[in-house]
Amino acid sequence: MAIKDIPIELRPREKAIHFGIEELSDSELLALLIGSGYKGKSAIDVANDLLSSYFNSMYSLSNSNLTSLMAHTGLKEAVALRLLATFEFHHRLNSPKYQKQDSIKSTDEIYLRYQYLENYDQEVLILIMLDSKNRIKQEKLLYKGTFDSFEIDIRQILQEIILAKAKSFILIHNHPDEANYASDNDILATQVIEKSAKNLGIKLIDHIIIYRGGYCTIKGEKDNKQKENLGNLYT
Repeated sequence: MAIKDIPIELRPREKAIHFGIEELSDSELLALLIGSGYKGKSAIDVANDLLSSYFNSMYSLSNSNLTSLMAHTGLKEAVALRLLATFEFHHRLNSPKYQKQDSIKSTDEIYLRYQYLENYDQEVLILIMLDSKNRIKQEKLLYKGTFDSFEIDIRQILQEIILAKAKSFILIHNHPDEANYASDNDILATQVIEKSAKNLGIKLIDHIIIYRGGYCTIKGEKDNKQKENLGNLYT
């Protein structure tokens, strides 16, 4: 059956867009990678023929080689290489080397990881999302601009965390003006974000501010201010 004869909403590409890539069958996924068929056969037909050549086993197909794939009618070298690259990508992701995730153990580690922000002349806000063992699941640059003028979309931050299925998160931003402390706006914005996240059972580990020559943390600043206030009671 030609692709044009399939209802639009059920064609592999449109189906992936509207219902999610995970809803595609094995042959539909292959059809997307194959791209197009040839006279008399659609990409899905080629995908079905290819699967049947490997006993309808994606595992067997993923362990094929270029010569074997090239022997399949209608499969060009560029397409065969694309399939092999996809299979190799999958194999690597499932190897111990690539499954190892960076674990966050201290704010010093985070500072060293993002120390390059000291040289930025523009403020940026970065979101680090962690799993239950404080391993990094995702890192994302959220904003560029002046932090005081950020129109922080808390819903976007929480949405990113929820989509990543993270259990906790860390915020990082830089101070191009070299201020080595958290401003009142920094602290207030962090408190609002932390409270909103807590209501969803998500923990804010800390908010780290990087300036030229070092860093400070919002929680550290709050602790210092509390100590100063307590000290003032006894002076």
